[in-house]
Amino acid sequence: MTAEGVAPDVPAVVGERFPKALRLLQRREFLEVQDGGQKVPSDCLLALIQRNGRAYSRVGLTVSSKVGNAVVRARLRRVLRELFRKRRTQWPPGLDVVLVVRSSAKEASFAEVSRAFDGVTRKLQRLFPAPPPPKAPVP
Repeated sequence: MTAEGVAPDVPAVVGERFPKALRLLQRREFLEVQDGGQKVPSDCLLALIQRNGRAYSRVGLTVSSKVGNAVVRARLRRVLRELFRKRRTQWPPGLDVVLVVRSSAKEASFAEVSRAFDGVTRKLQRLFPAPPPPKAPVP
């Protein structure tokens, strides 16, 4: 524990920022999740999930050139980053998640992508339930 009472491996997140500590950045990290991860499909998204041993979850985004041109791919990345920023507290801790955008997302509206993201969130909650709170000692 640090002087502030926060575990040293938990990134200090103020508000709804999206620090680098919450992202998968290196190719090696993506490949580890893709090779050993569990698949969770949801409409226009495919989530690949693997435990990371940390106190927080991280996300990586994969948008192939088959999905659309650079403008379409950038829009989808922005939408998914925003959804993760706003809803990351609903995800179980300790997961690395690679979100693979399917080509059906090319024409998808924000609402449709949001619905698919929420589907992934529900499946994550079901697959990795939060541990029950510790019981208070009985005097």
